[in-house]
Formats: sequence, structure tokens, C-alpha cells
Amino acid sequence: MTIGGFQSGFSARKVPRSEVKWEQFLICSHGCEEVIQLISHVSGEVEFELCKIEAERMGKVLLAAAKTESS
Repeated sequence: MTIGGFQSGFSARKVPRSEVKWEQFLICSHGCEEVIQLISHVSGEVEFELCKIEAERMGKVLLAAAKTESS
């Protein structure tokens, strides 16, 4: 299931864990059954994979960074 894209050239999709491309690098120590993949618009390849829990954590960190004043 494709979820959406980013202006930076990536789209995201959710897949079952059985479809993980880079199991040895998967950011998940929770045993999650679904994985979010970031797909490059240029190459069409999976560039990054993480579980929902880690995606939510990453989202919070990115939002916090976007809201802070630069020094």
C-alpha cells in the first residue's frame, strides 16, 4: 500500500514484514508485523525501512526539529 510521497523524491509504503528488503538493517526490535519502506522516485528502489513504532518516533523528532528556532 503506497501511503504518499515527499518533495525530496521519496514515497512511502507499508508492507508485511515478510516483504522486507533489508532485514539485516531493519530498524525494529519490537517484532512488528508491518514495515514502512521509503522508495526513491529516481531509482524505484527501497532506500530505508522501519517499523511503525520507529516511524512515529522519527516523525516526532522531525516535527520537533522543524518547530525549533535555528541558532
